[in-house]
Amino acid sequence: MHALACGESLDGGVRRALALLAVWPGQEPMAEALQRALDAVRQGVPGPERVTRLVGAGEGAGTAEAVLAGAVYCALVAEDVRHGLRLAVNHGGPSAPTAALAGGLLGAQHGETALPPAWLAELEGRPTILELADDFAMEMTQGPALHGPGGASPGWLARYPRSGGS
Repeated sequence: MHALACGESLDGGVRRALALLAVWPGQEPMAEALQRALDAVRQGVPGPERVTRLVGAGEGAGTAEAVLAGAVYCALVAEDVRHGLRLAVNHGGPSAPTAALAGGLLGAQHGETALPPAWLAELEGRPTILELADDFAMEMTQGPALHGPGGASPGWLARYPRSGGS
């Protein structure tokens, strides 16, 4: 997500995440999930069957790692936001978590303007979501300026108080 917010491609961000995960013991399941998503991209035309194979189906399906693999795959192969979200929803596995993660990735990658206007018009809590998205982008791209040597911006601290009372 950070890589996308900073203008990097999703593929590049996934590869950077793999490099970071490689040095942390116990992160092999997440790294394997990300690698499965990258490998699936090279397996031909995207379709719901491939997403189902990544996320699993039936009992025991939908582990966090499997859902991550499916969501990353959907975002990587998406022709556009609508295609990626439909792919993340229309498969035989757990579609809600897959679509939620894929939607976050696609949103960070393409922005609000890539969504169909009719979808935006019906979005519950849209003002709050927009404020959080803008603040996330500011934190990811201008964090040091918000948390400089003189302290954090008063407006920022009012919205996002620090833990520990400081």
